[in-house]
Amino acid sequence: MAVLGIVIQQPNDTVTHIGQCLDRRFTRARFARSTAHSTLPRLAEAGRVHRTYRAPGRDRPKDRYEATAQGVEVFRSWMFELPSARPALREAMYGRIELSRPEDLPRLIKMARQEEAVSDALYKDALARLRGHAAASRQHPGDYSRQVREVLLYVDPLHWSSRSERYGLIAERLEEIALEIAAQKSGDGDG
Repeated sequence: MAVLGIVIQQPNDTVTHIGQCLDRRFTRARFARSTAHSTLPRLAEAGRVHRTYRAPGRDRPKDRYEATAQGVEVFRSWMFELPSARPALREAMYGRIELSRPEDLPRLIKMARQEEAVSDALYKDALARLRGHAAASRQHPGDYSRQVREVLLYVDPLHWSSRSERYGLIAERLEEIALEIAAQKSGDGDG
């Protein structure tokens, strides 16, 4: 939907420029460089965009697209559709825990501690970005694009802080389980 949204906002732009906008505006999503190149032809097949210019030869990055009425309708529906169910949680660590065996605990604990450290570092980076942005935004009041992007800057530190705390709790509980298992094994050997 991000590619379709950019095409709607910037009709008749080149595939290359749409890809650059995707990278710049959705940095956190880390889309592949080829996302716009692969998505636009699929959107065209689905009737959501149409090509307004076809570059000569194999120079597809210079093709241009704009949204169809159907594409705008699909995008608007997605944009304002309320979630109807509990969102799926597909975090890799949760799957690893669910499928682990007792002998996997040391590695899982180490992974949880690493995730905790990474999240803590990302929290500090997000906080620094927020502080830097807050100082700069005082110089450009009233810019809608800037203001709406600030929403994400304000919640990023909270997200990473919460993630760091969650992984810390996971590691602590896994450590407790490992100790319980070790105590059971040593108790079994005594009897």
